[in-house]
Amino acid sequence: MKKEIMVSILTTAYNHAPYIAQALDSFLMQRASFAFEVIVHDDASSDGTAEIIRLYEEKHPDIIRGIYQKENQFSKGKNPYDFMMPLVRGRYIAQCEGDDFWCDKDKIQKQVNYMEAHPECSFCFCNSYNVDLQSNILKKVSPVEKSRVLSDREMIAKPEIYLATAGTMYRSRDSAEFPKELMAGEAGDIPLRNFLMLRGNAYGFADRMVCYRVMVPGSWSDRYAEEARNHPEKFIEKNLLYLAYYKNFDRYTNGKYHEELLPHINKRQFVDYKMRSDWRALHEEPYRPMFRELPVKQKGIIFIKYYFPWIVKFYRYIRYGKSGLEKKY
Repeated sequence: MKKEIMVSILTTAYNHAPYIAQALDSFLMQRASFAFEVIVHDDASSDGTAEIIRLYEEKHPDIIRGIYQKENQFSKGKNPYDFMMPLVRGRYIAQCEGDDFWCDKDKIQKQVNYMEAHPECSFCFCNSYNVDLQSNILKKVSPVEKSRVLSDREMIAKPEIYLATAGTMYRSRDSAEFPKELMAGEAGDIPLRNFLMLRGNAYGFADRMVCYRVMVPGSWSDRYAEEARNHPEKFIEKNLLYLAYYKNFDRYTNGKYHEELLPHINKRQFVDYKMRSDWRALHEEPYRPMFRELPVKQKGIIFIKYYFPWIVKFYRYIRYGKSGLEKKY
């Protein structure tokens, strides 16, 4: 008789050939008193990542299951978790990107022990390390100074506090009930976390149990930064999705967390005005204090774009030719 699977480890991978084995090995080394599974979503990698996953799946068929896309889903705006969630069999879900890894052999055992003993806890996370491409430690990241409980209001007030995705755990039944209308495009970390806070509190482990790899070419954060630099219209669109999300979540909770959400609504609106160079709107409250914090050079660029758009068009024409005239931002 097969043991009940306690934890489903969800992993997304895209061109992570140099790192995916380290991630999978860090899952397999877990000292757990229960059964767990690993579901890996490869988003049509072109560097051999899928082949590495297949080797692990062949070696550990009772633990590892791969999803192999033939066409890249990220570019189509699709969420990899839509493909993984139907396969989940565990009571709990842990996440880890394919270029990150765990550095504590007792990671999932510690988290499961706590959540089993504290049904009021709907989400837990841990401190982490930032590491480079060679896994050398660059920085210690400490969302909590000591292990402690965090209330729903504290978590919702700081939704964009940095938590390593690799260090999180929550109940699969809660995740399954997450309303699609509370998503913010394909990005769901903050919306899911806030939704889980409607089910209970959070617990932060001071233990550093995971490693987040920075500066990885092709990673989600790398692709997001590339969009902000080279495709500002897409960046603006995603920012507006988050702005709409915060307003939607405020309505969904009947204003219960309005005070906690308002600073984030204002911040996202400010970013939109800044990206659109709306000089007048940036001088209105509550955006004026944020505008004052911008570098003088950036303020000058916004001023020129707003009052002298012909100068911007002329500059773009000189630098890019006719194609420069098509640029909106």
